[in-house]
Amino acid sequence: MLLLLAQSAAAQFTYTLEQTIPVTGLDGDPLPMPWAGGLNATQFNTIDLNGDNKDDLAIFDRTANRVITFLNDNNTYRYAPEYESLFPEAISNWMLLRDYNGDGKKDIFTSNNQDIRVYTNTTLTGENLSWEIYLFTSSSGSKSDILLSLGLTTKINVHMNADDLPAVSDADGDGDLDLFVPRYPSGAYIEFHKNFSVERYGTTDSLDFERSPQEPEPWGGVTECDCGVFAFNNDPCNTGGRIDHAGGKSLLAYDWDNDGDQDMLLSESECNQLYLLKNDGSDAAPHITSATPFPPGFGAAMVSFPTAFYEDVDFDGAKDVLVTPNIFARESLGTNFRQSVWFYKNTGSTTQPVLSAPVFNFLQGDMIDVGDNAVPAFFDADGDGDLDLFVGCYSYAYSGSVFYFENTGSPTVPIFKLITNNFFGISSLNLTNIKPSFADMNGDALIDFVFTASNQFGTNTQLYYFANQNGIGLNIEYPLNTTGFLINATENICVTDVNRDGKNDLLVGKQNGALQYWQNTGTAASPSYTLEDDSFLGLGSSVLRSSPACVTADLDADGKTDLVLGDQTARGEMAGRIMIVPDYRNADDISENTVNILYNPLSDSYTSQNLGGRVWPAVGNIDKADKPSIIIGNTLGGLYILKHAEATALPEKPSIDVYPNPVAQAGSVLNIKTDRPAAVIFLNSLGQEMDEPIYLQAYQEYSFQTARFAKGIYLLYFVIGGKTYVHKIAVH
Repeated sequence: MLLLLAQSAAAQFTYTLEQTIPVTGLDGDPLPMPWAGGLNATQFNTIDLNGDNKDDLAIFDRTANRVITFLNDNNTYRYAPEYESLFPEAISNWMLLRDYNGDGKKDIFTSNNQDIRVYTNTTLTGENLSWEIYLFTSSSGSKSDILLSLGLTTKINVHMNADDLPAVSDADGDGDLDLFVPRYPSGAYIEFHKNFSVERYGTTDSLDFERSPQEPEPWGGVTECDCGVFAFNNDPCNTGGRIDHAGGKSLLAYDWDNDGDQDMLLSESECNQLYLLKNDGSDAAPHITSATPFPPGFGAAMVSFPTAFYEDVDFDGAKDVLVTPNIFARESLGTNFRQSVWFYKNTGSTTQPVLSAPVFNFLQGDMIDVGDNAVPAFFDADGDGDLDLFVGCYSYAYSGSVFYFENTGSPTVPIFKLITNNFFGISSLNLTNIKPSFADMNGDALIDFVFTASNQFGTNTQLYYFANQNGIGLNIEYPLNTTGFLINATENICVTDVNRDGKNDLLVGKQNGALQYWQNTGTAASPSYTLEDDSFLGLGSSVLRSSPACVTADLDADGKTDLVLGDQTARGEMAGRIMIVPDYRNADDISENTVNILYNPLSDSYTSQNLGGRVWPAVGNIDKADKPSIIIGNTLGGLYILKHAEATALPEKPSIDVYPNPVAQAGSVLNIKTDRPAAVIFLNSLGQEMDEPIYLQAYQEYSFQTARFAKGIYLLYFVIGGKTYVHKIAVH
């Protein structure tokens, strides 16, 4: 039985999404919604989410397989994640919102594997969004939750390729919605399915489709033969009838030239251009004679599969064109997920559009968006007592890099400013898939800059680090140190002292879903890793998990170290979700876990929510609270802050735990944990400093081997917020 079952949220692990912490970009301008989580391959739909009779946004992102919602707040978009969980969980591959029954509420058309499923919007006035699956009647009279259309003799499923996107529109002006789909499986031409709701029932509240004509033939007489190569007038392709490109297609039907019939925008999964197929016939007898790049004047040529949407997203009453890649994942180093939402403003009208030159990062420019695979880490890099933010990414200008945000606020009121998108010139290493963290890798009690990375081919992924030269702050220099510890490109490493022996071990999230424990059987200064447990906490191979990412910290300030797990499956019940395992060192498995941790004010409950497909957790006490926050990076290139719902301001006096005391001189470790960032200096009985100052992050447990201490009394000077606190320990 799968152990990743949702549990009721334990009181000690309850969080809210924090969106108020300011962030400024490289230009010094504030980001309007920095913590909105990023965007990659988006499908745009307008819908009234909150019943105020204003169009909001519901975006479906293919790379994260999730709905993302924004409210129209005085003609400005505001990220509103509480509405996302109100959409059906079964939405996948694509989502189009269209009002099929004319009740003024948009309904859902979405994928069901290779078929189509429809949800009717049943929302009542003043109530939260609600949906009901639409049931189609088969030729035998039975009911089906899959869209059916009459073929030659019987009603059949309308199949599509996984990466197809259909067009749903009133193609004949009779008031009900018709359907255009790429011909399955070749996708070489467009198939039309007419809705006979008005003709047969006199209303638009039914979806009664027939393929038209019943013998399959290309809509408009056009066939796509190759990228930008089309055959017209029902002619075969000039390649001897062979179709060179049989990948997915995206469609958008609209009367672009305002001549009273439906034209078509088409793109192909293996091509980079969007084409307008102009209808020179009529809706009843469509006739396509040309295919031209679209939009006119600045055709949408993306690296991957451009797809168009026509919605008013700037509140001026005229629908605009948005073009995004219709892909499931990064396809090359040239895929630019930082500028993947192209907005063409319509300065004309909806019926007679006049499109301006594109803005390439619509909404993305308002948030932290490093492209894809945003992996966060925190460290007080400038030694000023507050935590700064580092975010790794897969690729920035054909090489991976790390974005550095300095905390220019204070330990209690953080303000992050983007200082550089290429920290320490890491992009010059020609590595990709950078995943940063901080840990002592060489046993000098200084926290080093640690990261995993792949080469530009996405292989030879391993664990690297730059040694820190300072006890306070971050002062790294070359050479780059390689550990030789190899993993697959999608896998993840957490450097942490699992067995509390004073040496950092490794927790490795494997591609097959297992979590491995590699014990450091060498020394702190010269680590050597041995596989101790290939199914740590019972997390063995599973098709329901992939490459779990984790971080350890005391989340609820109970003195015990917890484990936060993020899964890397883009689809499935745990996609984009995190799990907390309390006191993981004393857990035999993950049966005692918490996943329903995020508060939703609309349902007044704690839920588990998809926060961006693949997710990477980090922990940081960024606002000097008595419980730290969890920061989530995701495959969309963005970040979320989960603030503990019961967190309060720290008391004036810091909590400093030093244990055991007294401590044995041989075969033991001394553990130290503080509730806020601190520097500690070890002094012997003569008052001599034994080491450089050691920097401690809040709520992290640090273990020090005592074999190097002679028996006697030692003083530990803690410097916190400019004040000094002294602890005495005895080594016997």
